[in-house]
Amino acid sequence: MLRQIDSCLGLDAAPFLWLLQEIYQGRQGALLTVTAVHGGAPRPVGTHMAVVSGKRFEGYLSGGCVEPAIALEVEAVIAGGRDAMLRFGEGSPYFDIRFPCGGGIDVLVHVGPPPALLEDILDRMARRRPFSLAFEPQASQLVLVDTVPPTGWSGSVFHRRYLPGTRLSVAGRGPELDAVARLGAALGYDIDLATPDTEIIRRLAPFVDQARHLASPADAWNMPADPWTAAVLLFHERDWEEAILARCLAGPHFYIGALGSQRAQASRRERLLASGHSRAQVDRIAGPIGIIPQARDPSTLALSVLGEIALRRREADARFDTPVMTRQSD
Repeated sequence: MLRQIDSCLGLDAAPFLWLLQEIYQGRQGALLTVTAVHGGAPRPVGTHMAVVSGKRFEGYLSGGCVEPAIALEVEAVIAGGRDAMLRFGEGSPYFDIRFPCGGGIDVLVHVGPPPALLEDILDRMARRRPFSLAFEPQASQLVLVDTVPPTGWSGSVFHRRYLPGTRLSVAGRGPELDAVARLGAALGYDIDLATPDTEIIRRLAPFVDQARHLASPADAWNMPADPWTAAVLLFHERDWEEAILARCLAGPHFYIGALGSQRAQASRRERLLASGHSRAQVDRIAGPIGIIPQARDPSTLALSVLGEIALRRREADARFDTPVMTRQSD
């Protein structure tokens, strides 16, 4: 099971997967979570690190300079078998652990998460299911939340929200497609690719999760989509995009963008409206795409488009900022 899950997980899963493997080896461990930041700090609230007995760890709460010392201090908490709140950096009793930025962090140490819960977390990540973790330090308890409140404290409970990572569905041809796919992969996005160019499929095979050869302009793109998927069309020939755009407009994507000038975007809108798409649907299409005006070289265009996608993703995630009920994980 672990091998299947590991093949489709991102960086967020690393502390959970490592801790589960260590527990399977009979070691005692803890999951550390940053619950507050005081002043400057290198990592945001919600950052995780896993520690097991023997001062071994996975993940970072800082830039890498104090993790061994933090792991050493956590040894006593693991041995005690109860959750604890620790302060590192500014205002901490651990005078030998200081951050170069001068700030401080509060860290919740949850001891001994059960393997079944860690497996559930990893499974939800692999299946792109949103969830949250609810830590109750006074009860030394970690429960799983089916819905997704914002990361932070709610009374005596600390919630850590997990939404699926951005999936980038990109269709097109030429150097723009190559640059966007490579940069998206470097950012850790899941990449689904569709193109009539078999050579691009061959070159980009190491960077993409799925690739489809488009046999003709009528070949509609039917790759997976969810509310955390962005679709980008990078065709210079308008006839190659029409069938794909029609399918995207019926999907749940948080972003749809298509290459072209303002004149091309106006023409695209007219064609889609004339073919029966509603104005609300057509208004979903970003164009000209990107946050850098008139970006023409492929690398700059890729940076511009992925910057716009990152902004739209932040806006899309805001709709999940609602209070929820919690339940004990199975």
